[in-house]
Amino acid sequence: MTSSPAPWRAAVRRILWLDALQAAATSAAPVILAVLLDEPRLGWSAIAAFWACFGDPGGPLRQRAGAMLALGLAGGVYCLLASVSAPHLWLLLPLTFLCCTLGGLLRVLGPAAAIIGTLLSAGFVVAAELPAPTVVESLRYALFFVAGASWAILMTALVWRRRPWKDATLAVAHCYRGLADFADALAGMYSGLRPETGAPAWSAVSRSQRAALRAALEAARSRIGEVQGARPSRRTRAQQLYYLLDRAEDSFIAMVAAADLLESNAPRWLGRNAGAHLCHALHRYASVCNAIAGTSDAADARQADRLRERLERYGTDLRELRGPALAHAPELASVIPVLDRLQQSAQSVRQALFDAAELPAGAASSSAAAPARQAWNTLRQNLRLESDALRHALRVGIGATLAVALSRSFAVNHGYWMSLTLVFILQPYFAATWQRTVERVLGSVAGAIGASLLGLLLSTPLSVALAVLPIALGTFAARTVNYALFTFFLTSQFVLVSHIQQPDLHEPELAALRAFNSVLGAVLALLIGFLLWPEKAPRELAGALARALQRHADYVLALVREKSGEAAESPRRIVELRRQACLAADNAQASLERLQQNPLHRDSKVDTAEALLNAMRRVTAAGTVLEIQPALPADSEAASALRDYGETLARALHPRDGEPEPGGRVMPVPSAVGLAQPGLPPPLERIARQARQVQQLRDKLQQA
Repeated sequence: MTSSPAPWRAAVRRILWLDALQAAATSAAPVILAVLLDEPRLGWSAIAAFWACFGDPGGPLRQRAGAMLALGLAGGVYCLLASVSAPHLWLLLPLTFLCCTLGGLLRVLGPAAAIIGTLLSAGFVVAAELPAPTVVESLRYALFFVAGASWAILMTALVWRRRPWKDATLAVAHCYRGLADFADALAGMYSGLRPETGAPAWSAVSRSQRAALRAALEAARSRIGEVQGARPSRRTRAQQLYYLLDRAEDSFIAMVAAADLLESNAPRWLGRNAGAHLCHALHRYASVCNAIAGTSDAADARQADRLRERLERYGTDLRELRGPALAHAPELASVIPVLDRLQQSAQSVRQALFDAAELPAGAASSSAAAPARQAWNTLRQNLRLESDALRHALRVGIGATLAVALSRSFAVNHGYWMSLTLVFILQPYFAATWQRTVERVLGSVAGAIGASLLGLLLSTPLSVALAVLPIALGTFAARTVNYALFTFFLTSQFVLVSHIQQPDLHEPELAALRAFNSVLGAVLALLIGFLLWPEKAPRELAGALARALQRHADYVLALVREKSGEAAESPRRIVELRRQACLAADNAQASLERLQQNPLHRDSKVDTAEALLNAMRRVTAAGTVLEIQPALPADSEAASALRDYGETLARALHPRDGEPEPGGRVMPVPSAVGLAQPGLPPPLERIARQARQVQQLRDKLQQA
C-alpha cells in the first residue's frame, strides 16, 4: 500500500539549512575564540549565543532582536542572582523557585515566550554552579552572558539579515507543498487500497495530513500578520499573501471533502478505469501545487508557463473524468465538483501571481494595540491556582528547586545537568513529559557516548572547538526533525563546550556525568509531573469534544441558512466558522492523543471519542460539498423547509440548553428541497447520517 510521504523525508525537506548554518557559526565562534584567547569564560558566552539563536522567534528584525535582547538581559540578571546566591543555600533555593516559576509562567504569552522562559530557567540552574567565588566574578559571568547574546544579535542584524517577507512567502509556499503531499497521499492510498485495510488506514493518512496542513496554515497566517504589522508600507504584498493563503485554505477544505468521498467509494471504484483516471488527476493537482510553491519570481515567464502547462494538464484529466470515466462509474459525479473547486482555486492563484489584477481583500490578522498591556493582562489572569499555566509554572519551580537541593545536599558532580534536564523535560501534560523523557534520555546517552568517542580522536583544544561547528549545525537542523536526534547533537555539543570551560575533565568523564545526571533529572521530572496537579485528561477531552461539536453545529446551521437564501450568512462568515470547527476538532484530537500517550491512564471511551472526531471530520467534508451548491430563493417554500431542517441538524450535533434532541432513526431531507435544487440533498443526507451517529455516540457515553 502506498502511503503518505515518509515523515522523516518531509521533516528534512522543511529544514532551513542556511539558517541552521548561520546559527551554528554564531554559537561556535565564541568557543573557538575561547581557545585562541585562553579565556574559558567565553564558553559561557557561547552558551548564551546558542540560546539566543535558539530563542530567535523569526519575523521582522525588531521582533527578533527584541526577543534575543530580552533573553540576554534577563539571562544576565538570572546569572548574577544564581551565581551570587550559590554559596548560600538558604538564599539559592527561594531564588531558584521564584526565577524558574516565572520562567515557566511565560508560556502563557505564546510559543516564543515559552522557549525564552525555559532557557532562562535553564540558565539560572547552570549559573548556580559557575566557579565564581566573589560578587565581582559573578558580575563578570553575567556580562559574558550578555556579551554572547549581544554577539548573536549583532550577527543577526548586520551580517546575516533575514528578509521577513521571504519567511512569510516561504510559509505560504509550505502550505501548497502540504496540499501536494495530501493529494499524492490520497492518490497513493486509492491506487493501492485493498479491502482488508478498511477505514483505519484512510483515517490515519487523512488525519495526519489534515493536522499538518492546518498547523501550516495557522503558522503562515501568523507569519504574515507579524511582517504586515512591521511594514505597513508593504500592504499590497501582504494582501497578495493573504489571498494566496485563503486560496490554500479553500483548497485544503476541498481536499478534505475529496478524502471523505474517496474513502466512502474506494471499494466500488477500485480497479476500474475511472479509478486510474482519478489517481492520475490527483497526481496532476499535486504537480500544480508544487509549481505554485516553487514560484519565486512573478516576472519569470518560464515559471508562469510551467504553472499554466500543469494547470492545462490537470484540466485535461478532469475532462477525461467527465467523459469515459464517468460513464463507467456514475458515482464519480460526487467528487468531480470538488476537483473543479481545486482547479478554480489554482486558476485564481495563477492570476494573482502572474496577472496584474486587483486582488480582493484578504483576511487580515488583527494586531494588538498595546502588546505590553495585553501581555501583562494575560499574566495577571493566570495568577490563580486554577490556571493550568500557573500550575505548570509551579511544577517547574518546585522541580528545579528540588533538583538544586539534591545536587547540593549530595554534592553531585555537575549536578546542574540534572536540573537542566528537568527544566527541559517537564511539560504541562504528563503524557508529553513521558514522551519527552524517553526521547531525551535516549538522546543524552547516545550523545554522551558520541562525545566520548569524539574526544578520543581530538587531541588539542582547538580541534575540540572546531568540532563544535558541525555538531551545532546538526543541533539546529535536528530541532525540527526529531527530539531524540536533537538531544543527541545537543549533548555532544555541550560536553565539548564544558571541556573548553573545564579542561581538567576529559570528555569520557564529562559524558558519563551528563548521561547519569540526565537520567536522574528525567526520573525527578516524571515524579513531579505525576504528583503535582496531574491533569484530568478525560475531563479535558470531554470539554474539547463538547466545544468541537458546538463549533460544528454553528457551522452547519450557518451554512444551511446561507443555502436557504439568508443574506445575513455571508460566505466569509461561513469560511470563518468552518475554520473554527476544524481548529476545535484538531484541539480535541490533541487532547485524545495526550490521553492515549499517558502510560498511567486507560480509558474504555477512547474509541467512542475517536468515532466522534471522525464523524465531525465527515461533517466538514460534506459541508464543503454543500458550499459548492447554489442557494435557494429566500422566499420559497423549499428555503423555509431547509431552514427548519438546519435547526434539526444543529440540535442533533449539539443540543442547546433546554432544547430536546431530534428523535427518530433517520432525519430525511425535506422533499421540497430536492425538487427545488437536486444538488442539495446528497451532502445534507451525509451530514444527517453523521449527526445521527453523534447522537448515538453521545448516548453511549452518557450510559457509560
